[in-house]
Amino acid sequence: MAEIILYVDANFGGLHTHFWGSVAQFTQMELFGTGVSGSGNWNDKVSSFVIQSGYWQFFKDEQFQTQQGKGNNASGLASGTFGPGEYSWVQDWGIDNDALSSIKLIRD
Repeated sequence: MAEIILYVDANFGGLHTHFWGSVAQFTQMELFGTGVSGSGNWNDKVSSFVIQSGYWQFFKDEQFQTQQGKGNNASGLASGTFGPGEYSWVQDWGIDNDALSSIKLIRD
């Protein structure tokens, strides 16, 4: 089963959440945790991530629009596809900080 962990801060800091499949709208994913006041969602919050398994693509807009990232391409898949590993700062990989709105699982 594919799994990705998204973090609100660089170097795997701050709040985090796990996903096991594609998410077309981060606005539908509630952001909550200790020290968080009010309501919010995961839209435009991601600064680092860990891919436990599977191959993923990242998008600046909802519904998998405006692909982000240069990917590690070790998977032999399309450009912008990321495989297992730790990605401590999204901008090192061609992804705008605090700008993601959807993710797509390409392959388990």
